[in-house]
Amino acid sequence: MRRMIPYSVDITGNFVYSPQLIEARKQVQEGLLNAAQLLEIENKEIQHIVDTCKQIGLKCVTDGDYRSNGYTDFFHHLQNISKHETEPNDTSEENDKSVICGKIDFDNHFLSTPPVTEHFTYLTGIIGGDMYAKALLPSPMTLLAELIRPENRLNTGRYYPDIEVLSHDIAQTYQKVIREFYNMGCRFLQFSDYTWNLTGGCDIQQISEANNTDLASLSTVLALTELCLNDKPDDMCISLQFDEKWWNTRDREKIAEILLSTQANAIAFDFGNRENENIDFSILKHCQSKDVILGLVSTSSSQPISTSTITHHIENAARLLPLESLHLSCQGNFRNL
Repeated sequence: MRRMIPYSVDITGNFVYSPQLIEARKQVQEGLLNAAQLLEIENKEIQHIVDTCKQIGLKCVTDGDYRSNGYTDFFHHLQNISKHETEPNDTSEENDKSVICGKIDFDNHFLSTPPVTEHFTYLTGIIGGDMYAKALLPSPMTLLAELIRPENRLNTGRYYPDIEVLSHDIAQTYQKVIREFYNMGCRFLQFSDYTWNLTGGCDIQQISEANNTDLASLSTVLALTELCLNDKPDDMCISLQFDEKWWNTRDREKIAEILLSTQANAIAFDFGNRENENIDFSILKHCQSKDVILGLVSTSSSQPISTSTITHHIENAARLLPLESLHLSCQGNFRNL
């Protein structure tokens, strides 16, 4: 598989909300700002991201996922998936449900869908020059885990009693999403995996039990991702981003075989600031022939990592993969608000 990323420094995900955006969202909840005013503030903060990336010479930019309250927002723009609405002060699990009311699908003419693509259109309209705009979406495996977790499983089962049929429809939906973004000019699309956030598990057995399915099965993980990528345009780079929670599991080799042996062009790993600490890069042996994005710089730590330490980490990673296939990045925030 040929290398797809034409720059050495990447942007791998959501940024921590700026103080201005945090305050604006708080005021919206309090009824002090309306949606139009929030949009104006979001535009200003995204423009700041773009300007900063330009100033420091980056070739890739995202909108920081500043339009989103959390990764499930994307799911609620798909056809026949909505967020369970309850009273604002309701903190029960029932308030965090993704409710299915029919066959899952994606249609950019569907009433709630346009914001998904309009966000990318806005970003491409303000970057200019020779910068690349990357779109950020939750992974298909995250959608599957979201729909079959305990809070949602009963309702999902009413429409999808067979997990294989559910996986098939998720794959077809993501194929349409990929094609739509491609037609809009997107050539860099990242799928971030939040499955660990949903389950809270620390090893593959716990995750399997939490979801009442065998996530180690190729039919539910590898095949789902592969189906989503089957119709991927050849000149579109799709990367998979993973949290580091499974880094310390006893089943890491098994998980790596499942998660990393896909048609994805690139794999993004989050390591964060590791000053004066060696990183075990052995997992990279499962990424042969792919671009690998090393998230070595934290976006939330007040302690900066030294240039010498970053160089040391990259040199160690280059013992396992060609240097030209490695890319430096800030750590994705994996925000879940």
